[in-house]
This record gives sequence, structure tokens and C-alpha cells, in this order.
Amino acid sequence: MNRFQPKPRFLWPGGARCAVMLCFDVDGETTALSEPAARLRLSTISQCEYGPKIGVPRLLEVLDHLGVRATFFIPSYIAEHHPKMTSEIASANHEIGVHGYLHERLPTLSVEEERAILVKSISILEELTGRRPVGYRAPWFEINPGTPLLLKEHGFLYDSSLMGDDVPYRLDTGVIEIPGQWLLEDWEQFAFNADPPWGFVPENCEKVYDLWWREFEAMFDFGCCFVLTMHPWLMGRPSRVRLLERLVRDIQAKAEVWFATGSEVAEWFNGNPGVRREIDLDAG
Repeated sequence: MNRFQPKPRFLWPGGARCAVMLCFDVDGETTALSEPAARLRLSTISQCEYGPKIGVPRLLEVLDHLGVRATFFIPSYIAEHHPKMTSEIASANHEIGVHGYLHERLPTLSVEEERAILVKSISILEELTGRRPVGYRAPWFEINPGTPLLLKEHGFLYDSSLMGDDVPYRLDTGVIEIPGQWLLEDWEQFAFNADPPWGFVPENCEKVYDLWWREFEAMFDFGCCFVLTMHPWLMGRPSRVRLLERLVRDIQAKAEVWFATGSEVAEWFNGNPGVRREIDLDAG
């Protein structure tokens, strides 16, 4: 029986069959500080602090070893309180995007509150890195109806908060969306906290490798954008660093893969009209 050979959804640079965007949401202690039930839990906060203090340096080393760039979405509270970490990420030529100030849930905010946090976060990241951020990811992947317009007003090139496709598309405001999915997120695989309760029983790395590798192989066949979202307080643990190293090496061995930051993906889309193949029956 002949295997189904889909037409590629997207035309990537250099004839690549698939784009790979490695993302790290450096939530750090904001994961706990933004939740009333966890603010005074020192063990919980220390678990989250592991990300900026231990996880990020370790992940920067393995990314350098593998020769790939990543996109780090950092709450500006974390950037302020870990300025050396922020500087090291920028110095290593990785991209830094906005991720709220204290990892606020956008649906709980007014338009004015959301705008103020956005402006504050842009200012903090630009001051610390010398670069104005062009990428955005909403905490908890949840934007408000007015968020795309705010991003447009403040000069953002792309957002990476929605999940309505597996290749980039343009929002009504002109901002480019680089969608992710829960399947390619480490929280669902590894997050756990006893009190307050977070997550589930942490998965075995072998199971997670199989899950992510199978999705990559299929996305490669379909010409998609493989957006892998990780948190340093989870993926910075030794066995998971090895998991990431193995996954990236196996993807690199596949060839015809383009590793790119969020801005590189968005700029390619902007500069190359017609690279996206529509399959939506309502797209016109």
C-alpha cells in the first residue's frame, strides 16, 4: 500500500521541508508569584528559581554545543531580577521576546492594564538587551480579543500564542502568528508540584522523546513549523537536557530542516508571498 504523501503546507528557505523553532518560556519564580496559593511556598518558589539560576545556563551550553539558536520568551520581572541571565541569552545571539511582566493572565486584565504591562515589558527588555523585542507570547497561551491590535500598535512582528494551524499565518492586524500546540509543550509532560497541586506524574524522557519525535517526523512530511515550547525549570534538569540534545541531534541528522528563531520565521513569511498553501475550505 502506498503511503500518503501530502503536499507541503509551506515553502521554507533553501528547500527545507520543515522549520524548527525551539522556544523557552523563562517563567522562573513568576510561575509561583503570579498564583496567590503559591506566593508564600518557599519550596515551590525555589523549584521555579531553578530555571533562571541553573536551567538557563545549562541549556545555553547545550544550544551552543549543538550550534542552534532559540527564542526565549521572558517575563520582564524575571529579566529585571536576573539581569546577568538575560544578558547571557542576548550575548549568545538568541532571540528574546515579551512574556508579560509577572506572567499575568491576560483575560483578567483590562485593556489599559494589558497595554501598561506591554509597554513596561518592552522598555525593560530593550534597556537590558539593547534590542527592542519584536516577538510576543502570552502567558498561558491566552490572549484577549484586543491583544493583536495592541501588538500591532507597539510594533511587534509576530505573536506565538495561538494554536489554529501548524504553519504561520497572518492575523487581521497584520501581525504574523506562529502557532504552537500543547502536544509540543513540556509542562504537560514534566510539571509537578505537591501543594499547590500542579501538573501530573512526571513522564519518562523516553516516552516524551517518542511523542515529540513522531510529531516532528509527521510535521516534516507535511511541511509544517515544529514549535517546541520548554521551560528551563523543567527542561534544565539533567536527564531532560539529554533528551533535548538527542532530539535536536536526530532532527539535524534528518537534513532539509531549517532551525530558526521566531523573527526569522516571521521575516521569511513577510518577504516571500505565496509560501503558504491554504487548505482551509473557508479561506476563500
